[in-house]
Amino acid sequence: MTKSNLSRRDFLKGAGVTGMAGALALGGASAAFADEPAAAGEAAPENPYSGVLGEDASLLPMRKADCPGPHGPVAFEGRTIADDEIVATEDTEVLIIGAGIGGIMASLKAAEEGAQVLMIEKMTEGRSAWESFGATQATFQKEQGIEIDDAQLIDEILRASDWRADPEVITSYVKHSGEVADFWQAMFDKTGTGWQIYKFDQAPNFNGFPVIDSYVNFKMPEGISKTWLFGLHVCEDLLKAGSMYPNWKVRYSTPAVQLVKEGDRVTGAIAKTTEGYTRINASKGVLLATGGYDANPEMMQAWVRPEDYQYSSWWNPSWGTTGDGHMMGLAVGAEMDSLPQPVMNFSNATPSTFVEKRVYFPGAMNWGIMVTEEGKRFTNENNPRQYAGNAMNLQIRRGHTCFCIFDEAMIASALEKGGEAAAAQLDRDEAKGHLFRAGSIAEVASKAGIDGAALEATINEYNQLFADNVERDPEYYRYTGNNQPFTGGTYYALLTCNVILATVGGLAINGNAQVLDTAGAPIEGLYATGNASGSFYAGNYPRHIPGTSVGRAATFGYVAADHMVNGGSNA
Repeated sequence: MTKSNLSRRDFLKGAGVTGMAGALALGGASAAFADEPAAAGEAAPENPYSGVLGEDASLLPMRKADCPGPHGPVAFEGRTIADDEIVATEDTEVLIIGAGIGGIMASLKAAEEGAQVLMIEKMTEGRSAWESFGATQATFQKEQGIEIDDAQLIDEILRASDWRADPEVITSYVKHSGEVADFWQAMFDKTGTGWQIYKFDQAPNFNGFPVIDSYVNFKMPEGISKTWLFGLHVCEDLLKAGSMYPNWKVRYSTPAVQLVKEGDRVTGAIAKTTEGYTRINASKGVLLATGGYDANPEMMQAWVRPEDYQYSSWWNPSWGTTGDGHMMGLAVGAEMDSLPQPVMNFSNATPSTFVEKRVYFPGAMNWGIMVTEEGKRFTNENNPRQYAGNAMNLQIRRGHTCFCIFDEAMIASALEKGGEAAAAQLDRDEAKGHLFRAGSIAEVASKAGIDGAALEATINEYNQLFADNVERDPEYYRYTGNNQPFTGGTYYALLTCNVILATVGGLAINGNAQVLDTAGAPIEGLYATGNASGSFYAGNYPRHIPGTSVGRAATFGYVAADHMVNGGSNA
């Protein structure tokens, strides 16, 4: 049995990466990079990820900008790990790297099909901060008479990528998503705890984007949680289902540091434990379900547009997303989405983090207007979050500060429903200097540093649209029918910016979730899903298309497991 011939010096030379042996310090939150002197005459690039695509790759001239995000523990190691460093060897059939929803769904499908499954996770638990997913032609949808045009869904995903997404991959997602939803419900039924998937009602859209009825949400058993982020609890129940299979194992605090490739096939991985390195042989395949790289500032700076992160706050409940799967795949010859890669960015944030949804939605930040410190609007505030966010980034890049302006009536229902907790959230935001409130437009403008006369004129012009029964804002095409004018009382100005949730570019895959090499051929034995995978987005994460992020993670985890175990086909 031979080990991958990837040496650190060879990898760095061939991939153009210098000083990039990211060694995970177990129990720590920061990445440690091994020091190795450069060879004589060899200059180290400023960013270890800038040259990773090789000497024949072009470098995009983008402005340098500091990335304000968290720095999680990097696990990938590009060096050769000597045989005498490996303290144990283990055999399994299916190896899954990452225990988020993509990895969990793959582990359950493989276990259900009778394969021996080992899922390893770098952190103490998998990342699971989400609330819904997308699917079509699921049994519950058919039973409820929900009609979804699959061709329209495929077309809209391709349209959102400017047709840069791989149509085979998009079609595979749409084709298998309903089957995955049914399997998901079957796993809930297996645990008997009462979870159910059901239709998520979507509001009409008046901005030219289609409303596709493929949004799926969860009915949570009583007494589990009041949060709208169901993902953590959903994953807990699915892990319970996994534990009911004798051929299923999960192991935490066990980072994979590199893949093992024998000839043209990936045959396993090397993981790091407190005892040392363990080689895990996987006879049927390896799935990369490691997430994105939003907790790796250097990788963000190298692979993402500066304006997509420079002015943003961060919302990252797990710091394990450091691009380990991307690097492991590239190290064995994988292709990756073109740079710059897209991020999932939402416009609804303060400089601290995501706004508290239960306080500022659905009223204040849906009905309010967005202005700069000049007191002028600059976009249709009801556009999907990523597009409104891009418009805001442009203003900030031009030197402006952005605010969401709303009044007492626009936030009244949230304060009434949220009671003391909602009021306390406003107090906290005010204490941080993110929220300003006063009894008049002029006073709130003065507190926030906004041009008061201009803001008053802007609000008067906006109110006149309603007084004149104008259906569409003639400047920004905002629909008035589902909005409301300012009516006075207390006025609020919320200092606002984008928030980064995840990166969504990754390794190229085909419809079976197999990772592709630079010639477009599958790398045998290697699969990817979720934000470690690519071929799905370009430019932006299209928030207006229901649930594609979690949907594709779960779907391609399932598809990968089926292909590993059964040779399942996308055809």
